[in-house]
Amino acid sequence: MKNPIDLVAQAAAFADKYNMLPPGATVLVALSGGGDSMALLSVLEKLAQERDLHLHAAHFNHQLRGEESQRDEAFVTQWCQQRNIPLIVGQGDVAKEAQEQGKGVEETARAMRYGFLTETAQELGAQKLATAHHADDNAETVLLHLVRGAGLDGLTGIPPVRGILIRPLLAVSQSDIDAYLTQEGIPHVEDSSNFDLTYARNRLRQGVMPVLRELNPAFVSTLTANLDHLREDRDLLDAMAQRAIQEARVVDGRVSIPASTLAALDHPIAVRAVKGLLAKVDYYQISSVHLDQILALAASTSPSASHNLPGDLFVWREYDRLVLSPSANMPAAFSLRLLTGPGTFPLDNGWTITVEETFCPDPPEQGEFAWHIAREGVTFPLILRPRQVGDQLRLPGRRTKTLKKWYIDEKIPRQHREALPVLADEAGLLGAAGLGPNYPRLAQPGQNALYIQLTAKHRETPTTEEKGQEET
Repeated sequence: MKNPIDLVAQAAAFADKYNMLPPGATVLVALSGGGDSMALLSVLEKLAQERDLHLHAAHFNHQLRGEESQRDEAFVTQWCQQRNIPLIVGQGDVAKEAQEQGKGVEETARAMRYGFLTETAQELGAQKLATAHHADDNAETVLLHLVRGAGLDGLTGIPPVRGILIRPLLAVSQSDIDAYLTQEGIPHVEDSSNFDLTYARNRLRQGVMPVLRELNPAFVSTLTANLDHLREDRDLLDAMAQRAIQEARVVDGRVSIPASTLAALDHPIAVRAVKGLLAKVDYYQISSVHLDQILALAASTSPSASHNLPGDLFVWREYDRLVLSPSANMPAAFSLRLLTGPGTFPLDNGWTITVEETFCPDPPEQGEFAWHIAREGVTFPLILRPRQVGDQLRLPGRRTKTLKKWYIDEKIPRQHREALPVLADEAGLLGAAGLGPNYPRLAQPGQNALYIQLTAKHRETPTTEEKGQEET
């Protein structure tokens, strides 16, 4: 006689390793009615008594298998009623939704199921959402990732924990689950779609896994142990990458970091660092080819090189810093604005300009964003616009240069220049934001003057002091 299967002890040990089931937690169990989920519910029922867990179950009817789907719902409803387990049932027309979205049925079913489970967990205030994925599922997932192409993240398989999602049976084999169901006399329903060979996982399960077990009867348990080691390696690399990007800055939905920081990292850490940077601006989809392009840009000697990558991602050098930005967060240009007189005027890219009639103090204001312009000779309307080719500016104490030359010399990044307002009248430039006033138009102490102040919700360019700090 075979020794009894102590599935509870196996699941408890694995759960404790990842702190899945803290005492007193409310746990929602995803219950399909299949053998795996019925075994999970049984295991958690027993652990609930030991750990004061508050157990709930949730079943989602995909409406894909007609009477069979209704049978599954009725089965889990009756089972939970008999055992006094609160059950929440949801349903959705997966086939219709898949057609409307132009997606596969399997993908749509998963999205709708997890959407229902997550929403139900939130409504219950559940700290944990348990699913019945087991070691054989994990082995199949790794093989599918390997066939489709995956890095270390994909080859570590199904994560034991992700947010509130927990998988207490992930280290348990299918054979142990089947033996436990027989041993405990637990009924379950069979999903006929598990035998549909149009699904890649079913072809793998029925055609490939048996061959691998013939070659190595311990294939699943061996792979499970190896996945633990791979997860440890991945977690170490991820931790090193996170330490490397601690000095990153996020402003206006764009993330930046010294280019030399990325360039100095070993490649496995560097690619994770870039992914970590993009996650800071809620950007997650990127290919290995484009990761390498970003790292090449970090190692480049060009102070203003840039790439427009697929998926509306922009990356560029701002001298010694590398900046990454989804297109929606790029610095915004603005439309031409005519100012008919003094006042405060908002611009459509977040900038605001104030024009005030006053007397020029001693000394006059002649900073990068605020100036005293001689009132005499100024003709309204003033024109607030982006820079134009050929614009020239003479800053106080400096010689005349084109704005392009000024921007280069003052290290104002190219991606920010179109967002910097230029103020002019019919006689020419009065000043340029980020640089200063046009010296020939500057007021002298005691003269009638226009006080000009340009402000932005978030300043698009560093001050002279900040640029000096960056360079040191």
